[in-house]
Amino acid sequence: MRLICLQHVWYDDAGFLEEWVKVWGCSLHYFDAKKPVNYPELEDEDVLVVLGGPMSVLDLPDTEWMQKEVAYIEKALQHGHKVIGICLGSQLLAHIYGTEVHTLPKYEMGWAEINWDHGFLEDFDVEDMDIPMFHWHSDLYELPEGTKPLGKTDLTPVQGFYTDQVLAFQFHPEMTVKGIQQLIDHDHQEIELRDTSVEIEEPRADPGYVEQSHNRFQPILEKFLGVSGEKKID
Repeated sequence: MRLICLQHVWYDDAGFLEEWVKVWGCSLHYFDAKKPVNYPELEDEDVLVVLGGPMSVLDLPDTEWMQKEVAYIEKALQHGHKVIGICLGSQLLAHIYGTEVHTLPKYEMGWAEINWDHGFLEDFDVEDMDIPMFHWHSDLYELPEGTKPLGKTDLTPVQGFYTDQVLAFQFHPEMTVKGIQQLIDHDHQEIELRDTSVEIEEPRADPGYVEQSHNRFQPILEKFLGVSGEKKID
């Protein structure tokens, strides 16, 4: 299995997924989302991962490379590939599924607990996850038709969605301590536009929070990708 990652900015990478593929004997390959000419032909077992970034789906009408990115994702779906979308990636998937994307009055940036949908917990065989997850988004969307919700927060009524083929997260379950600090360093101007009810100063890059997030992400990821067995990722 190869994870083909469309990366929008260098400092927003696949994080935990880089370690996950090593343990499972898979591979992960980055491609610059802004250079569609370099997108690879997807092979039978390839999984497409569309990462986050500071861009917005609202930029689509004026952004040619993003239009080509959407077409590439659509082709992957048409050919039966599984697709994981994170943050901007999930918003692009929501757009493809026909729902509108809007900008939050105040951005959701920092750690906040999610009110998980019971159907999601049952479908993925996981217990209720009473821990904060890391958020870094300015846009939101309604639940696309034909999909199921992951959960919600006070600021974002739809924190992601899923089908048998698609797993979309508004939040960042993949984020590492290093990745969080890189977002803070490079998106510092947007931090001023965040909703201050969401905690960011402490524990802004707490390793304990990150580890808990990864521990919750791993079984969800493995259920979605259909891999079985217990593997510990340090």
